[in-house]
Amino acid sequence: MPDAIIDENVFFLKIMADHAKFIGHLLDPSERKLVEQAREFSQEFDTLMFQAIDLSSMRPQSQTHPLLSQFVDENRVSVKSLRDFKKTARDLIEQCRIKSIIHPLLADHVFREAERFLFILDMFDRSLSGMKVNKKEILF
Repeated sequence: MPDAIIDENVFFLKIMADHAKFIGHLLDPSERKLVEQAREFSQEFDTLMFQAIDLSSMRPQSQTHPLLSQFVDENRVSVKSLRDFKKTARDLIEQCRIKSIIHPLLADHVFREAERFLFILDMFDRSLSGMKVNKKEILF
């Protein structure tokens, strides 16, 4: 299971970074605050993706479980922030309140992908919690 968690995080973190990049590029430059937020999210998710890749190099070691659990928790916080940003952007696009060339359906799609990643992180968290319980049961 740890391999799947790491692989899925690398996959989705790259997608989240890419979403932030193209949102920033498809917004009108006059939307400075949103463009800057998108750039910051892009950098944050690139960093998280590289951390996931580093974590993947530790796969054979049994000590990765606590790191993996912490990493999933940290990712959840970042993905929630990005999801909220995407929701705000989607709503503003649908209401024609910002300048962009982002189609409303694309804005909704990227929002739903962040929601999906959060769902997957929650599944991983439950799985990791179950692994902790099972290890304790085995020890006693």
